Amino acid sequence: MLAKELIELNKVLEEEKNALIKGTVDDILKWSTHKIRLLQLLKDKKLTPEEVELVKEIYEKNEKNRRLIETGLNFVHEAYRLLTTLLMDTQIYGQKKNPKNPSLISKRA
Repeated sequence: MLAKELIELNKVLEEEKNALIKGTVDDILKWSTHKIRLLQLLKDKKLTPEEVELVKEIYEKNEKNRRLIETGLNFVHEAYRLLTTLLMDTQIYGQKKNPKNPSLISKRA
């Protein structure tokens, strides 16, 4: 029989993924905190072979979530860099310059 903490952790990772995709920061923090609590409960638990298989699935889900987080952070960093560059190019020492060929960061915009 699978540990209830592992089953819950598996569900939490799905919820965390949904929150990451939607970009709901409050939910991301809520699910991440819940995930840490469950991991603390599982820290010293002896796992059955069946549970070890579930842990492998959980690990893969967690890695996918980590990649989503990294992708989001990279996007925010790049957007910040482009915005800073745009602001610096349009206003140098109080003199305004006209930006040349403004471009979009995303096709969705």
